[in-house]
Amino acid sequence: MEKQQSYTISATTTLLVLPNDFLEIINLYYDNTSLTRVPLSQIMEYKDAGENGTPKFFTREGSSLLIYPYPTSGSVKLNYYGQFADMTSDSDENALAQASSDLIIYGALSYASDYYLDERGPVFDQKFMQFLAEIQEQANDAETSGTVQAMRPTTAYED
Repeated sequence: MEKQQSYTISATTTLLVLPNDFLEIINLYYDNTSLTRVPLSQIMEYKDAGENGTPKFFTREGSSLLIYPYPTSGSVKLNYYGQFADMTSDSDENALAQASSDLIIYGALSYASDYYLDERGPVFDQKFMQFLAEIQEQANDAETSGTVQAMRPTTAYED
């Protein structure tokens, strides 16, 4: 579900429109510098000053992102969580279906057992939750493993 959207800033750009499949922001970068999220009211106060330059802050306003100060050039990268693609026909397959078809099957069985008053509903629920927990654990392991993980010092000393 992690995705990336790039924006090229020009003098005519005034805001960054979020992708249609957007769910939640992971982080936002301007030319490899991370921006800090602030409340909308704070950005509105800043905008009154009308400053241009290297952005430091961002906020979400509806289906758009506002950054401040506003740059006149450069690029912004949005890392975000996006929705899975819809599966509308029998032959469709999205990333979730490819990685964990059992989760989808037991979710559907759990839903159907309520409708048809099937006594196996608790078993379907339990299997669904088991598959969901396994997928979450895999995501947690992937986030905290590998050679790029390193302890960061709490202070830095200059010579």
